[in-house]
Amino acid sequence: MYSAILVSHIIISILLILLVLYIVIRSFFGVIGKVSFSKFQDIQLSVVAVIFLYLELILGILLYAIYINKLETLITQANANAYFSARFWAVEHAILMFFAIIFGHLGLVYAKNLSEDKQKFQKNLLYFGLSSVLIFISITMNMLRNA
Repeated sequence: MYSAILVSHIIISILLILLVLYIVIRSFFGVIGKVSFSKFQDIQLSVVAVIFLYLELILGILLYAIYINKLETLITQANANAYFSARFWAVEHAILMFFAIIFGHLGLVYAKNLSEDKQKFQKNLLYFGLSSVLIFISITMNMLRNA
């Protein structure tokens, strides 16, 4: 079960990264005036990105709960430092992802509620850009931790 959830988490993460990068690139071109605002590409894809963010949250919480239960049965005095460093990383990852969700949700709210297309693109670029930066930082932390 753990591996199935982990694989799902990774696959959705990859899809989310691609989707958020598309939103950021499209918003950049919208800010400089090369594309016009589209309800499907700029609203619906943002909705899908936020849904993916929340799905990642649920899968991440499940993975964390399973991982912590495994660690508690294996913890001894000899490997206590490894346990605390893994737990510390999980807390950092969770905090970064919570902020990524908040920024993604703010981007969606602004894109839906603002009236001018350029403002919508600017807010999408800002908030989904921040969200993607946080996701990349978190992935990089994971790679460095497992290297």
